[in-house]
Amino acid sequence: MRLRAPVPPPSDQADLARYLRATAARADADDLDMAFGNCAVAIDAAGRWRAGPALAAAYSLRASVGRRMGRLPAAERDGELAARMQGDDPWDDAALLLRARRVSTRLDTGDVPGAEKLLIGFRGTLPDSPSALALRYARGRFYGCAGHPGEALADLFACGERLAARQADRPGVLPWRSAAAAALVATGATEAAARLVAAEVGLARRSGPASALGRALRVEGIVPGGPGIGALDEAVKLLQRSPRRFEYAQALVELGTALNAARRRPQARRVLREGVQIATECGSPALAARSRAAYISAGGKPHQRRPT
Repeated sequence: MRLRAPVPPPSDQADLARYLRATAARADADDLDMAFGNCAVAIDAAGRWRAGPALAAAYSLRASVGRRMGRLPAAERDGELAARMQGDDPWDDAALLLRARRVSTRLDTGDVPGAEKLLIGFRGTLPDSPSALALRYARGRFYGCAGHPGEALADLFACGERLAARQADRPGVLPWRSAAAAALVATGATEAAARLVAAEVGLARRSGPASALGRALRVEGIVPGGPGIGALDEAVKLLQRSPRRFEYAQALVELGTALNAARRRPQARRVLREGVQIATECGSPALAARSRAAYISAGGKPHQRRPT
């Protein structure tokens, strides 16, 4: 259930931290429109009060909210603004959290080399803090996207251990199981992947926003020998009603690809056509290209540019 009660606006500079924490909680509950608007309020207030660290934190949070909404270019810009405003210590909690958010945005756009640049100097041991945990999760995702499943699994299982120790294991915040399951598929360990993502599906069904369940079902649907199209279809239906447009685009691409493999090509083309459109709107060239290639494979006609 979403938390719809408005967050009381900040009364003064000292109250900005409370306001941003409450806004982050709204974002974790998928009240993304509200959270995005609250970030604008915080940016305006922090600017008027010349509260530099709070202004950087507000831009950092808006980058995270924008990414979840599928506004990837805007999220990248907000992340860059926040980075310019932060202090000189790249290891403080705010800096680590921002780095995690920026890495995640670049991975969503398909800019794996750009994500790698952000991780220069951060490939070794990380502190044991919530912000460092977010960076470890983002780093695990990077390793998976870069074709290094062993390193991905090391980071993602470490996330799971630390989240369990903190009693903070919520698939709506850091979905380490589904990320690790995707890495396990890359190693051929499909049975382990199926068990892991099934656990995340179970957790997400019991609690958390619908987008967490949709994400877990999407990964469950691509594990060989798993529920396949059934899970992917449920993921699409859940994410269609969610504010997470990029997650929805990912589910459409996976469902369309599975339908094409099952020789249900007219359905596949309809799904993939929408996948191309939404991935493009989100600003993810990599996902749009993948969806377009799958659409053509399913018998769709390539987009013809008008002559100039």
